Amino acid sequence: MVNGMTNAHSYANWQPLLLESITVDTLRSDAYRQFILNTTITPGCRLLLQRHRRHPDWPYVETKFNPNTGLDLPETAYGRVYAWFLGRGSEAMDVHLAWLDRVESLTADERDAIRDLFSLWRGNMTDALLKIAGQNSGRIPFRVNRELNGIDATGRLKPADPAMTGAGDIFAVKGLISNRNPVAQAHAMALFRRTVNLIRLDRFEIEQSVQPAGRSHGPRMLMQGVGSCISRKALDPVHREEALEVAALFLGEVLDAHYDPATCLFSEYVDPVNGSRGTLLDPGHATELVGLGLGMVERLTRSGSGCRHAGLLARAKHELPQLLLSATSLGFNPCHPGMFKAVDNRNGEPLDSSMPWWNLPETMRAAVRAVAIAETEALRTQCLEVFRLCHNAYFTNYLNRDNMLFPYQSLDGKTGKVTDVVPAVPEGDPLYHANGAFLDMLEVIEHL
Repeated sequence: MVNGMTNAHSYANWQPLLLESITVDTLRSDAYRQFILNTTITPGCRLLLQRHRRHPDWPYVETKFNPNTGLDLPETAYGRVYAWFLGRGSEAMDVHLAWLDRVESLTADERDAIRDLFSLWRGNMTDALLKIAGQNSGRIPFRVNRELNGIDATGRLKPADPAMTGAGDIFAVKGLISNRNPVAQAHAMALFRRTVNLIRLDRFEIEQSVQPAGRSHGPRMLMQGVGSCISRKALDPVHREEALEVAALFLGEVLDAHYDPATCLFSEYVDPVNGSRGTLLDPGHATELVGLGLGMVERLTRSGSGCRHAGLLARAKHELPQLLLSATSLGFNPCHPGMFKAVDNRNGEPLDSSMPWWNLPETMRAAVRAVAIAETEALRTQCLEVFRLCHNAYFTNYLNRDNMLFPYQSLDGKTGKVTDVVPAVPEGDPLYHANGAFLDMLEVIEHL
């Protein structure tokens, strides 16, 4: 029982599938596919369905709980909406809807209920995003109040700066495109173009109290996922090509500015004036770039404009797997398996020893995509080993048996214990970071 909530599906005796060795055949096996679906997708869907039935008046994905304990957040939490979660939540709901009929461990009644709920939430979140943009100078702020007006971290009204962009805008594009409604998609593309122009001007808000000096690769990295999302879901083929063109431009800029092919080292921040690379490496952000970038490369290769980007495609397929190996080697914690939040890219010294949950699924996605395009058998073997390490670390240490296997938000890299360090927001993720990466991963595995 969690916070008075009876758990109809007990996972108290669940045990992880540990990989002592790994081959492509391991990943392609039905046993592995069923493990991922039964361990991540089924319980995640059940948890959200259960939370909705306890809070049926909440119109969006119901994640108002502490992931480390399963306990409800205070009632005041319902007065705050993380607007970027509306975007990533809409995308996540859409991806899960596409997979529901293949999730055999859900009953027919569960699938019907989840399909209805996730469709409702996707529509509600689309409507909210459009309303937020209308009330906030076309922006999607990081957080809004229940009336959908922008607020700061203390809850005070904070008008959105129309001369800036941020994570809310990026994820809103993906959420609006995922609705597959022509009107919503028209708004998505207008927001996309505005966001792209401001990223090019480096007018990007980062929601941190202390931000390292320099320009982060983050916005351009996230736009790789936007490019893939639009290319999959846009009703207008012109929009699909436009999004891939932008994503390709940004991927080239990131590799030029943040990656040193001679050493395979990656810098989270660079000096926008002289181009000097900093020493901070966020290993999860680096591997997220690999996974999202190779996903975009796959879409671009299939597109009508792929031949015009032959040089970038070849470069990405060569450099991104090397970046995966470098970032993992520096960022993986062998003492308490997981991935540090930040390390020194020269020696791997932890700069932030917390270990958030999300970077392991992102690295697994990246590893599978790197395996799919590896230039040599030796490289493929190395990428498979990265996958094995991250798989074992995630499924051994991060899933909470008392909260339907929903992942703990963060572990302490010095002790391996669960810690209430909040990576971004204090509530549960709307099945985006882990589940979204796993479902994308399964699609790649099917074609290995």
